[in-house]
Amino acid sequence: MQGLDWASPSNASHVEKAQQMRPLTSLTLEALIALLSDTFGRLADSRRPDRVDYSLHDTLLSGFAMMFFQYPSLLEFQRKMQQRRGRCNLETIFGVTQVPSDTQMRDILDGVAPELLRPLLPVLFEKMRRVGWAKEFKSTVPSGEHQGDYYTLMLDGTDYFHSTEIQCPGCVQQRDGGGQVHFRHTVVSATLVKAGSHRVFPLDVEEVRTSDGQEKQDCELQAAKRLIDRLRQEHPQMALLVGGDDLYCHEPFIMQLRQQHLHHVLVCKPDSHREVYTWVADLDRLAACETGQWHEGPACRRRFFTYRIARAVPLTTSRRVWGTLVEVWEHDQTGKLLYHNAWFTDLEVDAANVAVVVRIGRSRWKIENEQFNVQKNHGYELEHNYGHGQHTLSMVFYLLNLLAFVAHVILERGDQLYQRCLATTSRRELWHTLRTTMRMILVAGWTQLLLIYLDAEGPSP
Repeated sequence: MQGLDWASPSNASHVEKAQQMRPLTSLTLEALIALLSDTFGRLADSRRPDRVDYSLHDTLLSGFAMMFFQYPSLLEFQRKMQQRRGRCNLETIFGVTQVPSDTQMRDILDGVAPELLRPLLPVLFEKMRRVGWAKEFKSTVPSGEHQGDYYTLMLDGTDYFHSTEIQCPGCVQQRDGGGQVHFRHTVVSATLVKAGSHRVFPLDVEEVRTSDGQEKQDCELQAAKRLIDRLRQEHPQMALLVGGDDLYCHEPFIMQLRQQHLHHVLVCKPDSHREVYTWVADLDRLAACETGQWHEGPACRRRFFTYRIARAVPLTTSRRVWGTLVEVWEHDQTGKLLYHNAWFTDLEVDAANVAVVVRIGRSRWKIENEQFNVQKNHGYELEHNYGHGQHTLSMVFYLLNLLAFVAHVILERGDQLYQRCLATTSRRELWHTLRTTMRMILVAGWTQLLLIYLDAEGPSP
């Protein structure tokens, strides 16, 4: 099908009117692409100059565009448009002048150091903070020694690649009961969340990566330790409350958090923390635990919470780490148990703040539901094998995918045109339509693409 050209001067007035609806110029898609373009343009290319047909800059931006539009085969369609017209939407929207094929992209990106891309995450957060959006991820501890406002940061790991055949030197290997070796790529994400909000913001990520192939196996906890050190270096004054599942309620890790002046609310299960629960049982017998109740919700759907606070309990028999165990039971009006969990924290917990601490602890699920699940099952196709490579390709593609996810989070928060588009249909259907438009119509930029979707663009010349 012959494509249509809407990238003409006659439509400029419509674009200008739309741009007036988007006052935060530092967080438009154009500004985000400019940031990526500048970063990618400054990366050193190890290839011989006389053998470079496609620049590293264009290849990385093309990869980001592919993830942004959630279309693994986007580049092939854009190459066809470029051949037909001499221009394509990767040029008009993303500033890409030479579009590599999928195979060429894999060859060029396999070997790019992920550490060169990861610093974009704190830069994007800083832009969010400067315009006041980051405060949406703050929770207030209303009482106690540590009262104040904190960013709630949840840690969790996820596999994004798994195979019994494909592998690279960085794969973490695991042998099952039948002797079969499984090769995996796993990351630990540090994500800002807040109870009561569906928004999340990945602040940083660390790869679980085998350093020398067969011998030294990395693990999620070790990756989290590296992640925490780097987070504190990049955000030295940031007031953080760190949450995570039972894996992170580990003595050396908690000691590291405290050394970095980071507070924590970590899931603490009886099976893996017997010393804690032995002390709690003894305190219970001595009536030394504080208990109480609160309720939430309207009368017709009221939920009832019972809590227990056990202060000054040791995490292990070594007695090196002490803290408070907060346990909660949630019931409905009939008395049916809906939820039960417990957390180990360094916060001073009392009747005035226990509900807040529990909500912070329970918000851990948001990193799984609002980030990992969305990336895997709602268009981003995180587990799709875009290309595994023999060096760093898998992680480079993961970071490009994550940057696309963050870009969408920012646009959903601040781009009024994009918000209007989302209000008309499901997110999946919206992006399907935008991809179709990308294939058929040459547009002047992102704003015009959204106007076409909203049927607010002027007539075709």
